[in-house]
Amino acid sequence: MKARKYFIYLLLLFILTFFWRAATNAYSTMLPLIAKYEFNFQPSLIMYLGGIGGIGSFITSFFINQRIKKLRPYFISSIALSLIVIALVPFYTGANVWFFILVEGLATGATSPLIISSAGTVEDPKERERAIAFYSLALSTSLAVAPFISSGFLILTKENLRISLAMFSALVLISMVSAFFMRLSGRNEAKINRSGIIKRTYFWKAVASNAIYTFPFVVMTYYGAILARQAFKVSYSVSVAMYSVFFITSFLTRFYLTVRPVHSIDRSVALGSLLTVLGLLLVGTHLNLMLFLLGYAILGFPHGLFWPVSLIILRRSYSDEEIYAANSYYISINNVIWLLTPFISGVIASFVGISLTFIVVIVPTAAIYLIYAYLARTSKPSALSR
Repeated sequence: MKARKYFIYLLLLFILTFFWRAATNAYSTMLPLIAKYEFNFQPSLIMYLGGIGGIGSFITSFFINQRIKKLRPYFISSIALSLIVIALVPFYTGANVWFFILVEGLATGATSPLIISSAGTVEDPKERERAIAFYSLALSTSLAVAPFISSGFLILTKENLRISLAMFSALVLISMVSAFFMRLSGRNEAKINRSGIIKRTYFWKAVASNAIYTFPFVVMTYYGAILARQAFKVSYSVSVAMYSVFFITSFLTRFYLTVRPVHSIDRSVALGSLLTVLGLLLVGTHLNLMLFLLGYAILGFPHGLFWPVSLIILRRSYSDEEIYAANSYYISINNVIWLLTPFISGVIASFVGISLTFIVVIVPTAAIYLIYAYLARTSKPSALSR
């Protein structure tokens, strides 16, 4: 790809990813606050909301995406659906919020694998992996900035959670406009041995590498701001702004991966797993505000690491004809995990409370890493990565 076209493509990829993910992240972090403080939901119900969103994502990523022939209209329509759902937040009630989060999950399950596949359309292998890392960097940039945007909206609206969240629909509109100009795979019509895709050990290695961080990220997303308010008596705007510490570390990690692509994947995953355990301990014990924020910062490193690493494992293992289907199945399996994790975390929280939930989820996190380590020992290098 010529340098100028490559630059324009990366710019469009950044704009689309940045504004779409900033809005969906705000939806994930602010909706739990609305559920607890306006709908009076118990901690377990807040997690079940996340599970309903996971059901929606699973439906589209597993049953619908692979059957779509015209990708661009589908892509734009899914982003438009997110725009509508977020714009209607002021009209949510304790009863209809379940429907809206299901619809948002449906839209996310359609949008996410298409963005990932677009990042993999670059022909040159080195530029392609750099584009994937750049996509991950755009994600982290949006996540690092989104808490400040959320906090600013909350200050402007005098701590009105619903209006502040609805304002993010403007960001989704920007991403929808950029989607008209994005490169898409255009290979969804190819005849692919779909059962063979998920039978490869490297597919499950990619799934396991990202799943290591599922429990920590779920409890951070749904309980982080609530725990900050309970432990340190901070305002809505401050509790949301604290996420920036977590996402800035994630951003720096992905920026490093963009400049210097990862070499030893297995060692990186091992280090990320150890830091995950340390961060969960610091947040769960929250001995003081500084250690709490340090825990946030430490947890940002594996968040920035595991997602791009899993995508690189996938991209090295599948051909251009297979990669969209592989990404969709990968997303759908992750959505199954995301579907189950909030329900499990909600049950844990109902027994031990929010604080200890951060400690207890160390157990499944360590167990998933052991599964990854086993897959890493038994898998053979992909021919595509040689």
